[in-house]
Amino acid sequence: MKSAVVLFGLFLATSLITLAEIESEIPLGIEAVTGIRSDYVHRGFQLAESSLDYQIESELVLSEKTSLHFGLSHLAESSGSFSETSGYFEVSRAIGKTFTLGASLTYRDRNESLLDGGFDLGLFSELAMNDNWSWNNRLNFDLGVDGIYFSSALVWSKVLTDDAFFSIESGLSAVSGYLDRDGLNDFHSRLTLTYALSDQISFTPFLGTSLQIDDRSARDIFYGGLWFEVIF
Repeated sequence: MKSAVVLFGLFLATSLITLAEIESEIPLGIEAVTGIRSDYVHRGFQLAESSLDYQIESELVLSEKTSLHFGLSHLAESSGSFSETSGYFEVSRAIGKTFTLGASLTYRDRNESLLDGGFDLGLFSELAMNDNWSWNNRLNFDLGVDGIYFSSALVWSKVLTDDAFFSIESGLSAVSGYLDRDGLNDFHSRLTLTYALSDQISFTPFLGTSLQIDDRSARDIFYGGLWFEVIF
């Protein structure tokens, strides 16, 4: 599994370098994120308790309407044996001024996990209804667990000051063949507050919840954490 992750990471890096050489005038930005969270929740499943994670992401703008996104991440449980290493490739295209469609390919390698790792194929959309509200939908085919995941969420965001940005995302999810779950999965919500120290450095504390709907044996999850972000 680890060799597959390395190969996938090399594929992402090689693709990024090749595209940059083809179109050297395209703007390229890289964001590095490190964070700590009280619980790691993935699609309604609690996979780890207190954990640290590291992410690096980049966006390549191909045109006014099309962009590519790449990312690598690693998360490890602070006092347990769970760990997750992943890489993703994503393409999105704007349709008109308010609608965006996209597709993603993700690979996850997990250790001591309730959910197996593997490839994940995704489709997503975003509708910007006005300056504050947007509607996001995501459909994923998780080949690691042979399951299907769908989420629909509303996002409200507000610029508080020149340095602070507030956002609330709340939605419902449904699953098919996700371990022993089928049908409505959870009501999930996350509140974030981003404070920029400069154009390159920011902090984002966050609070979230995953409230189970059909699986009464699973407990509701409340979590919090802090991200530290650097853009270069």
